[in-house]
Amino acid sequence: MKQYEISKEEENTRIDKVIGKIEEDISRTTIQRMIEEGNILVNNKQVKTSYKVVEGDLVTIEKEEPVEIDLKPQDIPLDIIYEDDDILIINKEKGMVVHPGARKSRWNTC
Repeated sequence: MKQYEISKEEENTRIDKVIGKIEEDISRTTIQRMIEEGNILVNNKQVKTSYKVVEGDLVTIEKEEPVEIDLKPQDIPLDIIYEDDDILIINKEKGMVVHPGARKSRWNTC
């Protein structure tokens, strides 16, 4: 858990923007979700993502533990259009997830 006191220079700035400058390794989308879920508090109270900070506000940041995702490759037939030593061009099926993220942790071929 981290605590941070808002300075005069930061006053009247949205809480998500202030946190983004403090915690550069966390995306703004993640910060907004953390605020909504109560992992970021101002003066020990939950606020909206649009909250504008005031000098002297005490911001508490409870970082989430990273979740390990167990990805396993699937044997999916691919429509390879061109391939050489440097380039591979694939005709990707509609709906196939290319980079699994927080919301899609498995390949989806629907």
